[in-house]
Amino acid sequence: MEHTDILRGLIVLYGMAMLIAYLMRRARQPTIVGYLLTGVVAGPFGLRLISETAAVEVLAEVGVALLLFTIGLELSLEKLYRMRDLVLGAGSLQLGGTVLVSSGLLVWWGLTMRESLFWGFLVAASSTAIVIKLLHDSRELDTVHGRIILGILLFQDLCVVPMMALLPALAAPGASQAWSILLALGKSLAVVAAILVGAHFLFPRILRAIVQLRSRELFIIGTIFFALGTAWGASQLGLSLALGAFLAGIVLSESEYGHQIMADILPFRDSFNSLFFITIGMLIDLGFMRERLGLLVLITVGILLGKLLAGSVAVRLLGFPPRMAVLVGLGIAQVGEFSFVLLREGDKLGMIPQERYQMFLAAAVLTMMATPSLMMVAPRVSQWFGGRGRRRDWLAPDEKTKQFRDHVIICGYGLNGRRLARLMKGNGMPYVVIEMNARSVRAARAEGEAIYFGDIGNAEILEAAGAAHARAIVFAVSDPTVLARAISQARLLNPEIHIIARTKRIEDARELRRAGATDVIAEELEAWMEIAVRVMRVYGMPREFVAVQMAQFREEDYEMLRVLPLPGQPLRHLAHLLPQVDVELVHVLPGGLLVGQELRELDLRARTGALVLAVVRAENVLHNPPPDFTFAEGDQLLLIGSRDQLALAYELLQIVPADSRPK
Repeated sequence: MEHTDILRGLIVLYGMAMLIAYLMRRARQPTIVGYLLTGVVAGPFGLRLISETAAVEVLAEVGVALLLFTIGLELSLEKLYRMRDLVLGAGSLQLGGTVLVSSGLLVWWGLTMRESLFWGFLVAASSTAIVIKLLHDSRELDTVHGRIILGILLFQDLCVVPMMALLPALAAPGASQAWSILLALGKSLAVVAAILVGAHFLFPRILRAIVQLRSRELFIIGTIFFALGTAWGASQLGLSLALGAFLAGIVLSESEYGHQIMADILPFRDSFNSLFFITIGMLIDLGFMRERLGLLVLITVGILLGKLLAGSVAVRLLGFPPRMAVLVGLGIAQVGEFSFVLLREGDKLGMIPQERYQMFLAAAVLTMMATPSLMMVAPRVSQWFGGRGRRRDWLAPDEKTKQFRDHVIICGYGLNGRRLARLMKGNGMPYVVIEMNARSVRAARAEGEAIYFGDIGNAEILEAAGAAHARAIVFAVSDPTVLARAISQARLLNPEIHIIARTKRIEDARELRRAGATDVIAEELEAWMEIAVRVMRVYGMPREFVAVQMAQFREEDYEMLRVLPLPGQPLRHLAHLLPQVDVELVHVLPGGLLVGQELRELDLRARTGALVLAVVRAENVLHNPPPDFTFAEGDQLLLIGSRDQLALAYELLQIVPADSRPK
């Protein structure tokens, strides 16, 4: 009968979770909030639908262990090394600042130092699951602010390990608190080192033997054994289950099977992990929240504002502009899922009075529910802050930029920006780079690069970089929060400038066209076309045939980008309206067929289909020459037509009679 009750409870919980999580997603709320609300409704303070809570809590512990196991898998040492500046810089400043400020305020409010430090740990962590999902959905994960947020979240995830190791020391009574903390931390580090070394030598060998059998079922069983076995072993040595699973993930992340392990374990993690958040929701007392609604709102707003401030200050201290700092601060202002893990551990150690437990739970859920809305308004709010910055706030371009003429402005010094700058330097073309990572600017300047610090969303920065006199501007960054605005500002500064913009999605390209971009490069479109070319070449298709087909696909895919040009734009800005039309400049060769011939005698349109737009003679330009115009040596003809028409015209006009050729 007991087993039947457990099964019935799981059916009720998963059924309600499915329904409520579906409604949350429709309302653009995180699924984690749906799981928490499921626990509220089904728990002892709601409809009381669950009687066997102990069994559900055991399964929830498994979910937490698998959650930290997958986090460990994602935290490969190589990935951490690549992002070391952001992880160690922004992450340590944000986490340390949040813990210090929160603890200081609570000590001033009357709590003991160890209680204040514990609550500082709870507030400091942000939600990796929610924020990464929102950034991924909005295609902002690869933007500058997306990478900063990711670096901060990675550092927070890493710090869960020492935080959980410190909890027993913080809970221990006695006057020698500092000695207890150091002793507990030393013991924990020794146990962690022993587990890492043992697992490093044992796990890969066992996995290698399992893989040789080519049994997917055995591979999955082995993975779960490593995760839960290490978690159990760590608990026997005085650490938590979750911490042990995290260490197992770290070890396996460095193996060649890391990606396959992640793919196989995700369904189990999500299934059990949802139960953890449901059990957390069961502890929320709605009556308690209703009685203390005013204080609850005050605490929630305080957490959001405090974390916004801490995150923004951390980013500003690294040299990023105010707009970027506000974007990051709003992205990490919520309380994270690991705070619930720490909260449960603290509750087991008797560190939390029930009233404070309830208050933090409710406030944490409210901050999570506010996150989608905060990230939705973040671009507008950040632009307002960016516009408030004065020139003295920037390492603005120096006096040399005022001398730039007919140059190219490269916005962004990532991989695309660096390669373009290298190409232009190698060909002797003038350019200037704008980048808002102060460290990258200093490093590039030390190598002699023409690079300056600034935010492309600031019109003064574009003006200082010489946008009014530039030939072209290349936006080599894919930042949907500011790109359209920056393009519009560049167009206002210079109506004649050629603007090239990069975007991730082809759906965003039309907005950039409307903002004034001349050319828009949609990465997802160019990527599939390159893949298609490679596939067709595998089957031996001729290059000319492939090129023709790709040109047709390109025309169809970019059809949606064709919008009316801005008033006053020159002919080159109409290129997207005439996808098959080119303009070519042809010289009249000495002794060629054109010398001494009138335009009507040439009959170029009837013979090739191309038209003569203008003729350049010496320094004079004759637009739309009349039929009796006579060509001379050294003239330059500006022709317009399709690619095939221009090719025929070029062949015709370059013919030199045999008796006129040099001997």
